[in-house]
Amino acid sequence: MCESTARPLPAGLEPISAEEARRLIRHTSGPELEALLDRAAAVRQAVHGDEVSLCGITNAKSGLCPEDCGFCSQSAHFREADAPVYGMLSAREIVEQAKAAEAAGAREFSIVCSGTRVSKESELATIEEAIRLIKAETTVEPCASLGLMREADLARLRRAGLEHLHHNLETAPSHFHEVCTTHTFQEQIDTIRAAKGLGLKLCTGGILGMGETPDQRVELAEVLRDLAVDCIPINFLNPRPGTPMAHLKAITAGECLAAVAVYRLMMPAAHIFVMGGREVNLGDRQSLIFRAGANGTMVGNYLTSAGNTPEQVVGMIAGQGLSVRPTQDPERWAFRGEAPGETRWNRRAIEPSRRSLPVVR
Repeated sequence: MCESTARPLPAGLEPISAEEARRLIRHTSGPELEALLDRAAAVRQAVHGDEVSLCGITNAKSGLCPEDCGFCSQSAHFREADAPVYGMLSAREIVEQAKAAEAAGAREFSIVCSGTRVSKESELATIEEAIRLIKAETTVEPCASLGLMREADLARLRRAGLEHLHHNLETAPSHFHEVCTTHTFQEQIDTIRAAKGLGLKLCTGGILGMGETPDQRVELAEVLRDLAVDCIPINFLNPRPGTPMAHLKAITAGECLAAVAVYRLMMPAAHIFVMGGREVNLGDRQSLIFRAGANGTMVGNYLTSAGNTPEQVVGMIAGQGLSVRPTQDPERWAFRGEAPGETRWNRRAIEPSRRSLPVVR
């Protein structure tokens, strides 16, 4: 769920080694953390400047997923978890949500579907039509998060105008068995390589705080670095009631910020977005994600919980002396500098008639 390909590095700027990363990721407080944040901020500024990219999503098909990812309330394995359950939205509804996200500052919009993969002809046709309409009626870049997709189906969506594929690895290879048992880490790698071979831009990251060690956070970063993905979405676990990970304690704000900074230093050219869980794990320190090296974040609601309002997100960016990055066609971009005080798309995540999970602000 991000934009653009990785940036070229200025002369003399080199990524840090995994060995140094394993040392720095433990600098989670005090002067050591402050120095780490300053170093990451300098790299972000040198490579990516003062602009912050925003992406929005729609939960286009929700619930009843046959996978057993321990963090996800949409899994059919966890009967005590509560998440919206509905079939594929219409192409027109997806496009109207993309327009609302664009007006709130998004330059990329992702169609997210539950399930192992999207393979039904009717669902593929809906996504294909939605992508074409998004390209025709907005200036945002279309993205999709569709599971372990087959290469032929990805090629079809690529021809329709899909620019980005979002597919998270979730965690380090050595920890993956603790997170999911219904598919393998290698299957995810195969999906990513297939998409890369088709010329799609890769938005691939993970979720931190699922019981992994600091070294395993670096291990995930090494895989992402070696895959040369364009964008890295970093999420922090927001434990969902009824899931196997509901009992896990949130990692500290310092741990979150140190991880973001280390990812920036390991992969200075990549776009790094801080996404889900930032409200819960960072609280009033959310704005430090940019000092830690992030050059993007999400606007609007998540898949099964609410995020900060567009007004709050844009205000956070402005408060750090940064600006929202426009689309490639700024004259037609629907965003005019002021974001609405409420999220006007992907609202099913917070409809009380459909779910009982608390809203996260």
